[in-house]
Amino acid sequence: MMTPNSILAQTRRGLQLVAGAGVLLVAASCSSILDVKNPNNIAEDALANPAAAGPEANGALASLTRALSFSTLVYADATDEMDWIGSRDSWNELDKGAIGNFANEFADDQFKYTAEARYVADQAIVRLEGFDKAGTLASRADLMRSYIYGAIIYSSIADQYDDFAFSNKTVAAAPVGRANMGRLYDTSVGYLDKALAIATSNSDKYTILALRARAKHGKGAWAKVTPKGTAAPANPLVNDAGAVADATAAIALAAPDATVDLINNVEATAGTNIWYEVNGRNESAPGKVYVVDPTGTTNKYVAAIKDPISGTADPRMQARLTAFKAFGTTAGTLWITSTRELRLILAEAALASGNTAEFTTQINTVRALDGKPAFAGQIANQDMLVYERQIQLWLMRRRLIDMARFGIKDPKWTSNASYDNLFSSTGLLFPIANVERQANPCIADATKCK
Repeated sequence: MMTPNSILAQTRRGLQLVAGAGVLLVAASCSSILDVKNPNNIAEDALANPAAAGPEANGALASLTRALSFSTLVYADATDEMDWIGSRDSWNELDKGAIGNFANEFADDQFKYTAEARYVADQAIVRLEGFDKAGTLASRADLMRSYIYGAIIYSSIADQYDDFAFSNKTVAAAPVGRANMGRLYDTSVGYLDKALAIATSNSDKYTILALRARAKHGKGAWAKVTPKGTAAPANPLVNDAGAVADATAAIALAAPDATVDLINNVEATAGTNIWYEVNGRNESAPGKVYVVDPTGTTNKYVAAIKDPISGTADPRMQARLTAFKAFGTTAGTLWITSTRELRLILAEAALASGNTAEFTTQINTVRALDGKPAFAGQIANQDMLVYERQIQLWLMRRRLIDMARFGIKDPKWTSNASYDNLFSSTGLLFPIANVERQANPCIADATKCK
């Protein structure tokens, strides 16, 4: 469940304890009961202290987990992975595929967390690189994990957004444009290159190489559906040599079923995490493609999707559903990548190059982890790849681009004349949200920003 090391196992609880200690120290130094200062009011220049390096890296992690715990449901509701069953119309709008509405309240609300996570990660990296250059950085592991957190958020933005603006606090930035969003995967890879140069343990190297393989493959998949159109690409398969090399190297460093995960254990209010919205409020539920009776309260975590070879409910899907339900409402694990995904990257590359023997080997290695019968051509090779990606990567924020490149439409999607929608537009991703549009003059007129 956890990463093969502790690099991503930090939580925000430690930050809370530090803040609490600060409260006690400040209160003890006050000369009057009314002569107090808010201990949380810390000037930004305090971050220039090398002693802040660890907390800065922790802050980047905290912002990242909050962003992903919110954005995962916004993303999943727009796919077949989650279905809206509640009362909020904005979830219904996402469920029907009208993701082009930049004022949708949930897509709008989660954008600010995503933008914050990107900004905090970049700032942590700049400061820690400065400490490292000056020889004042106590632990280069803090810099390494800051690179990792930055890499994850950049890849995640590219996976989800049609466009983005990299504004910094009050300094507005022009939107980069859909054609340039692939550069975010390059930024992710660049951060991981730097992290790998610092890593010493095999477990750290596994994490970094796995993420880098995923980013490289992600860029290839994104390119298949860019620019957006009205039909799936004729050749949807990705065969990226860099992704293959990184996946192969990562697999050699870890256990057969290794994972890279993040944990969010503090967000517990409506709208701020997928576990509360699904397991608590029942605003959404696992999609009816995957489960029995998604609108019920007792059966919605029972797998319905059937393995195409055995004809029985897929055990991997059931395991994921059981794990998701067990997270409850206040905490959960964010599934980032895994050796299973790495093998699917290798399988896809092999299929793209016509190496069906290698494709079959990689697919069956994944299937064996779930005790499923071996694949031997019972269905088309590409259909088997698509199926295993659908099951193995559930809630890992891959499905929207996969549905586009493999020509899959959710039965929930409907044409919407008011907003760009997934029913009519293949490769559509989320727009820059209203919260940024209102604050950033460059969105309406890019010439206002240099």
